[in-house]
Amino acid sequence: MIESNYNNLYPIIISVPHSGSKYSESFLNSIQVSKNELKFSEDSYVDNLLSKVLNKDFSFVKANFPRSYVDVNRHPFEIDPFMISSKIPIFKNSNTNKTKSGIGVIPRVSIYGNDIYNHTLTRKEIISRLLLCYFPYHKKLKLLIRKLKNEYTNILVLDFHSMPSNSTQKNTDIIIGNNYNESCNKNLTSLITNYFNLYNYSVEENNPYPGGYITKSLGKPKNGINVIQIEINRALYMNEKTLLKNKSNMNLLKENLHHIIQKIFMDINKFN
Repeated sequence: MIESNYNNLYPIIISVPHSGSKYSESFLNSIQVSKNELKFSEDSYVDNLLSKVLNKDFSFVKANFPRSYVDVNRHPFEIDPFMISSKIPIFKNSNTNKTKSGIGVIPRVSIYGNDIYNHTLTRKEIISRLLLCYFPYHKKLKLLIRKLKNEYTNILVLDFHSMPSNSTQKNTDIIIGNNYNESCNKNLTSLITNYFNLYNYSVEENNPYPGGYITKSLGKPKNGINVIQIEINRALYMNEKTLLKNKSNMNLLKENLHHIIQKIFMDINKFN
């Protein structure tokens, strides 16, 4: 369900939480919408775009399960009490905008706003998903952070996502989220932004994606733990209506991402 690797050659971790596309039969049998509808909520092919760095030479963690099953970029208590068949404690996070919109840690609705299930889930099912998928992802990511922090003063987590092309009015290529300089050193953020600019990508910082739960909960730049969320415009490499890859554009973006990440490796070393 989760792939990961540790290598202390570089003080960088790649996180890919939303590109998982392995749907279990039990999950498919429990839903009332089509699998295809759920696939539109994936960060399609982001793991493919990063295939040159998701290997034994680099530290990374990647979810293979779909975000419609469990969304690891949410607080674990962002649980909608109305989708559970029995009473659960009412957590503060049960009232977040994400949860109330049906896109908490266990999503209730698809990207089109349709109910994924025609029934409520049991507490056992919710707990099972968290234990099987959510907590192992965060445990592996935190373990990688802890190991690299034993080797380096400053480390960097690059949390990769993709976004619909209509997410921004300017049709921006890349959005760098550092929680308004709370999750990553401002100078390091600027260096990363500049590298994307060098490869002719238009970049915005924090608008409209300042970073999700991973970025906000783990980023502690004063302690040498820098976390950045990187959103890639899907129109750069795929047909958003059909979910089909544009192979030539994808190959170009894959090469550019590899070069940009290599440059980031050199920069983070300057901070150590």
